[in-house]
Amino acid sequence: MNMQQQPTKTYPKPKDFDQLYPGRFIKAGELLGKKVTLTIADVELEGLQGDDGKEKAKAVISFRESDKKMVTCKTNGICIKEMFGKSISEWIGKRITIFPDTWNGEPCIRVWGSPDIADDKVVQISLPRRRPFNKTMHRVAARGAVEDKPLPEDSDNSDFPLED
Repeated sequence: MNMQQQPTKTYPKPKDFDQLYPGRFIKAGELLGKKVTLTIADVELEGLQGDDGKEKAKAVISFRESDKKMVTCKTNGICIKEMFGKSISEWIGKRITIFPDTWNGEPCIRVWGSPDIADDKVVQISLPRRRPFNKTMHRVAARGAVEDKPLPEDSDNSDFPLED
């Protein structure tokens, strides 16, 4: 009996731990230190299990450029609201630029800004049991580079790091 061996699928060589265990949500390490601009396709509430094992409703954003979605913390939600308004329907079709950051020593994803805002905008974030703090939403050039601001790394989306 002649058995043909199926070729094994090859994947890009991982550069970050987060790439070793892909899932349906964007992880900070998958951004590979880059700022990435994505177009909002939809915003939903989804029941997701938290670190405490309990299910909580979380905001989940899907994008036109990727099958991966982003679980959106309140800080990121406030930033997007301040850029595009309170009505979620106004967010659809808008672009946001995200980047890897840290929170409480853990990797996270934050919103950097958007090509769809006219100017930089300072946003005050007020969360329960925390001191208010400011984040600047940056006006981003259409191709992904921040206007008039040097980037620590290339932010061109031609090497989009989220796709498998």
